[in-house]
Order: sequence, then C-alpha cells, then structure tokens
Amino acid sequence: MGTSVPYGRSMPPEIWSHVLDNVPRTLLPNLLSVCSQFHDIAIRTIFASIKIYFLGGRRGMEALNTFDTSWTAETATKLICKSWEILNRICQDPQFARVVKSITVIAFSDGLGMIEKLTVANVFPFVPNLQTFRWIGDHPSFDDIVAKNLPQTLNGLIVQSPTFPLNSLRHIQNMKTLHLSIPFFYPDDEEAHDGCVEDFYVAADIFALPIEDVLNTFSTTLQSLRLCASHIRSVPIRIYSTLLELEIVGTISDAEELTGLDVMFRYATFLESLTLAGYLDYAFASFLPHHSVADALPRLTSFRLSTEYQDALTEDAFSQLCGFLHGRKLLRRLYLRLPEMNLDQTTRLLPVIKDLTGLEVLGLHTGRHLITNDHLAALVDSISPNLRALHLAMNWGGDTLLQLVDGAGKLPHLSFLHLYGVVSRLPVLIGDLAEEAPGLNTIGLNRALWSIDRVGSEILTTKWPRWKIKFCVEADFCSPDDSWLFKYN
Repeated sequence: MGTSVPYGRSMPPEIWSHVLDNVPRTLLPNLLSVCSQFHDIAIRTIFASIKIYFLGGRRGMEALNTFDTSWTAETATKLICKSWEILNRICQDPQFARVVKSITVIAFSDGLGMIEKLTVANVFPFVPNLQTFRWIGDHPSFDDIVAKNLPQTLNGLIVQSPTFPLNSLRHIQNMKTLHLSIPFFYPDDEEAHDGCVEDFYVAADIFALPIEDVLNTFSTTLQSLRLCASHIRSVPIRIYSTLLELEIVGTISDAEELTGLDVMFRYATFLESLTLAGYLDYAFASFLPHHSVADALPRLTSFRLSTEYQDALTEDAFSQLCGFLHGRKLLRRLYLRLPEMNLDQTTRLLPVIKDLTGLEVLGLHTGRHLITNDHLAALVDSISPNLRALHLAMNWGGDTLLQLVDGAGKLPHLSFLHLYGVVSRLPVLIGDLAEEAPGLNTIGLNRALWSIDRVGSEILTTKWPRWKIKFCVEADFCSPDDSWLFKYN
C-alpha cells in the first residue's frame, strides 16, 4: 500500500479521470472523501446534472404517489434541504458552479411558490456552463420569473408544465432542444400499470399554446423537438430540414390529429431519431414510408412506437409497420409497444426484428395475448447477441422465466434489462438476473429500478427511490440508451 500512494500521485489527472469514469455512478459519492483529487473528479460527474425539488402539501403527496402525510413531509424536507445546499453552494463556490451543465426543477408544492421561483432565477448568473434546463410540475408552474433569467446561451429546454412563457424566452439564441409539455406521464407503479396516466393539470393548456410563434422563434437552431400530434400541421417545413430528433405525442386517438405527418416524412431527411407515442389512431401507419423508398428517413437509427390501448391492431397497420422496418440496417435502437397486437402478429414480427442486425437497443411489448414457454423460446431466439439494453413487456402465462434468464446471460454486452408484466409482475428475482448476466448494471421490474454493483463476488442491489424513477432524466442512467429505452413504457 505504501508504494501505491506515490505512484498514484505521479499519475496525471487525465488518467485518474479516465479510470474513475468506469466507477459505477452509485459508488462515486464514496470517492468524495478519499482525497482531494478524487473529490474534484467525482464532483464533475455527480453534479454535472442536478435536481431541485419543491415538494409539499396535497400536490407533494400526488407527486410522490402516497396518502401518508408524515412520509411526504419527511421526504420533502430531505429533498428540499438538499436542493437548498446545492443552490447555496453554486452561489458561493464558482469552481463548483462551473461543473453544473443541467438543472432539473421538480415543482409540486401548494402555494404561490414565489420564493422558490426567485431562488431558482437567482442561480442562473452563477452557472456559466449551463446547457439544459428542465421544469417538471405545475405548482409552481414555469413562468416569466424563471424564464426571463435563463441564460441566452442555453441549448436545451424541456418543459412539463401548464404554461410556456414564450415572450420571456425570446432572448435565447441557440436553442437546439425544445421539448414541449405533453398531457400524460408514466407512473412509478411497481405493480402492473400498463399504460400512461393523464396529466390533467397540463392537458387543459396544451392546445392554447401558440405553436407557430414558438417554433418560428427557435426555427433556425432546433435539432430536437417534442410536441403534440395536433401541432404537427403547424411545423414550418424549414424546421424539418434541420431536425435530428423528433418526438410526436398523440392526444386524442383521432386520424385528423395526424394531418401533416406526411410532410414530416417527406422533408425530415436528416432525422436520426423518431418517436410516435401516446393516443395514436392506427392511421399513423399509412404515413410510414416503405423501406424501399430510398429518400425516406435515410439516416434513421432510432425508432420508437408506443401506443395506448384501443381497438385491435389492424392487419393493414401491422403490414405497413413491417414494411417500414424491414431492411433498415442502420437502425440501432428500436422500441415497439402495441398493446393490442395479437399473438399471430407478434410471431410474424419477430423475424423482422431478427433481421435488423444493427440493433443494440430493443424494447418490445408482446401484445394482449398470453405468452407461454414456447412463445418465449421464439422470442429469445430473435434477440440479437449485440444487444446492450433490452426491455420486454408481456402478459405472461408460462411457468418460469428460466429461458429468459438464460438468454440474458448469453448476451455478452447486455448492461440494462427491464422486464414488465402487463397483468402482474413477472416471476423473476433481481439476484438471479444479476448473477446469470454479469454485465448488468441496471435491472427493472415494471416501474421499479435497481442499480447493480459488484464488489468481488458480492452483488449489491440498490433500489431507486420512487421520486428518482418518476422524474428520471438521462443523467440518472449509466447510458443514454438506457434512458431512451425506459422513457415511454
């Protein structure tokens, strides 16, 4: 041990930084007290993305999915005090403040929230490297007090709140990511809850958004956009020519809402990632270009389709989807959630998925029918050995999931596995999965997540708290792929 200290001191910070990049995120806080060099390196990772919580009262209980007032008060006190410590440190320590690149505000508290909003607005002059700002919540809502103080160099704005103070945002000159509010969210329910939950606090104001004015304000720089399907018809064609990522969220399950989708497929030639989610009429499939159309989304590497329950999936829609997917060798990430797909369609879909040899991230909902041991064997056989992240949702009717556990163990690169029982939780143990698949660092069962750390032969599992799951952001995960896969299921 005595010889390791001088050697360690002689190593340049860049080498230590590279070494510590491979330390599991859950273990990084332990490095803060090891030495000053480790402290500074760990700080850059731990606090690059911070969350500020405003929780309390009835809205706080709703956000935490509980009726326990004592537990809400205890949890809110802990999170708010930690938030204040971070904000205070930013204002007092310029070196620490320069580390912060992303701020997420979670606001679910009774009252006007004036002090909370002013406190957040006061922080912006101290964070010169801030790139992304998120506001999630409606009490207090995202308004002019905060918006007008955002730095003009901000790159990304993600809002899930009833208001969008456009006039106070016009000073932002380099907006590359703009994700507007959607009328639902996904719960942190550990049991079966196969679907979204409507956000009534946000839904009423979405259609009042002056979408054309919003998009024209940031049209020259946008690369990533999220909006409701009813707003698609208002997107200027010139925006499609610069977009790399697009998320379209259906709200009313009406074909009329999809007007303008054909224009997107025609002009979004640089699009690399496309999401279609929410209450979507199956008419969306008629807009999907056949894979043989050379100039239709030629750069697409990520495709996510997540629909809510409605009528049975039509054969026309299924065929059009398969025609769109077939032969897309560039596709690296695929997520398909069609809960009303029947077993025959699921069976015919598997060869299409197996033929996508470039897949590294796969999410699949097997449909409404029971999946038995025989069906599971075919499913496991269709999984690419190159997968790094896998999500499976199924109505399980078999005996044990040993085939799936064994199959996961044969995927040498798999680090994220998320299993969802659509009627009841699947009969599988976290420990069995972690032991069989040694590369896993995160495991999910329904909407619960566990971080997996390995110390020698010992496997340590740490369950994520419900607020971290419900309001998760990309930085919470070990990989952007994991975050992408978990986002809409």
